Amino acid sequence: MIREAVETTTKVPVLLRDRMTEEEFFHLCHEDTKADLIDGVMIVESPASYTHERLFRFLLHVLDLYVIHHNLGQVPGSRTAVRLEEGHIYEPDLLFVRRERERIIGEKQVNGAPDLVVEILSASTYHYDVGVKREGYERQGVGELWLLDPYGQEGAQMLARDEATGRFRTVSFTGGVYHSTVIPGLWLRVEWLWPEEGEAHPDVIEVLRELNVV
Repeated sequence: MIREAVETTTKVPVLLRDRMTEEEFFHLCHEDTKADLIDGVMIVESPASYTHERLFRFLLHVLDLYVIHHNLGQVPGSRTAVRLEEGHIYEPDLLFVRRERERIIGEKQVNGAPDLVVEILSASTYHYDVGVKREGYERQGVGELWLLDPYGQEGAQMLARDEATGRFRTVSFTGGVYHSTVIPGLWLRVEWLWPEEGEAHPDVIEVLRELNVV
């Protein structure tokens, strides 16, 4: 589990400077560099594990094709910058923006809160993802946040915005199935996200067939 790895690892993300402007961040952070700007500090992430990338690829294909099929909006990938507030620019693994809100997607960054953010956790950035970044997503109005431990369901958090309080609430898997609160009709099985040890994620086409996409 990622949480266990965090407790034993000495690996930390690279801090390039104490503080910098957003303009400096975009100048230093090239298109193939995955980094976050957190309170003016640029944090460059370590290379992802194979398990992390397998889950990322699976989710990207399923979410993107599902959203395209239903003409629901856009699903940018992990090199998309999201500016939530001054000094805070995050690059989540995946995000979804509803078609009615696509105006917030600019050439260099998404200006405002996506409807869905997916962060696949890693040991080097765990504390940022579940701490200050989670708080920023909540504060700025992200509708749904998935904090996914690529090694098992136990470390995952599926969160949805409570419109009455403006805070995140936990959404459970019901009968082994998770239903998105912001992507209409989308549901995911536990075993799709976390297959048995040694097993691969299911065939994307078969998953889309179950979701009535193909």
